[in-house]
Amino acid sequence: MVKSRVLGALCLAALIALSVGCGAGGEARPTPTTIPLAPTRAPETPMPPSPTLEPTAEPTETPAPTSEATDTPQPTATPTEPPAATPISRPEPPAPTPIPGLQGRFVFQVGSGGDIYVVNADGSGLRRLTQGMDPSWSPDGTQVVFARWTEPWGIYAINADGSNERLLFSSSVARSPVFSPDGSQLAFHFTTEGRHPAWRFWIDGFGWYYIERGYKQTEWHLGVLNLADGRLHEPYCDNLSFSPTWTVDGERLVYDGEQGLMVSEANGANNVPFADNVHDYFPVMSPDGSQIAIQHWQHDHWEIFATGADGVGRWPLTGSSALLERRPNNVSPAWSPDGKHIAFLSDRSGEWEFYVMSADGSNQRQVLENVTGQLKIFYSGGNERVLSWGS
Repeated sequence: MVKSRVLGALCLAALIALSVGCGAGGEARPTPTTIPLAPTRAPETPMPPSPTLEPTAEPTETPAPTSEATDTPQPTATPTEPPAATPISRPEPPAPTPIPGLQGRFVFQVGSGGDIYVVNADGSGLRRLTQGMDPSWSPDGTQVVFARWTEPWGIYAINADGSNERLLFSSSVARSPVFSPDGSQLAFHFTTEGRHPAWRFWIDGFGWYYIERGYKQTEWHLGVLNLADGRLHEPYCDNLSFSPTWTVDGERLVYDGEQGLMVSEANGANNVPFADNVHDYFPVMSPDGSQIAIQHWQHDHWEIFATGADGVGRWPLTGSSALLERRPNNVSPAWSPDGKHIAFLSDRSGEWEFYVMSADGSNQRQVLENVTGQLKIFYSGGNERVLSWGS
């Protein structure tokens, strides 16, 4: 009985132990950390690299966008263009550009003693004014003075509109009248009679002897006419004096003398050399008085030069190659009212035509083509004023 109880208790204990062992075994399996290793084995499925080949094919298409990205630098290129364009807007380029539209008016002669015309500097408004030679504007542009060698001969003035032509000074041979800067006087050259200089010779022991020559000679002198009262003053000058031009102060006259350019007091007795080149003719003072344009005889043709207001220094404004069979002539310079340009006459095309250049001789170009297309211009000699430029 006791054994049976003991066996029953043992059986019961064994049964409990078996049940407890099964329960413990169920609890122990979940605890191993081998479960997390399943994800670590996932790298064994690196077969995703094969799918990644498709994305790498897509990046090969992305260069297309990158080519578009290379196009996008175009916007960045446009900002680089302004620096290249800026030199055009600098003040240097406008300097070499052609001469702008010319201002003012020209008065010119067709030939010495022929018709005198007025025309705007742009070529418009051509009209005949009168007949004569050496026309010149008044400072205010309201009048023109000129010479006439037909009776009644002398120095004349006429209004710019062609009215009120009048004789100012009667002389059978007078030339090149030009107004003083203030418009109150006229300077010109004219013929007069003078006596030949006495013969002078030396006798030892007695000194110099002089013998007067009884016959007279024709001389060219300067004349200054006061327009208020008509009085004539003859400045001290050479026996052969031509083409006077006023200094800007109205006190002196620079003119073509016997041994080159001379300068004389307009109302005094002083007469001294200005420039000693005997081939200089027809001086014309600039409006600001800083320089003088000169007509210069260079070997076998005429050129235009310039010199300082004091006669120091000289430089050419026109020129041509010495290899030319015929070198063209450039004559009769005329300053623009603002002093920036010089008009002149040239036969470089084979015909006498009008040209304009900057004050330094640059930008030479033909002007008034429509005028010379209608009128034939003639030029005779070195002391002729063909044209004058007024406001």
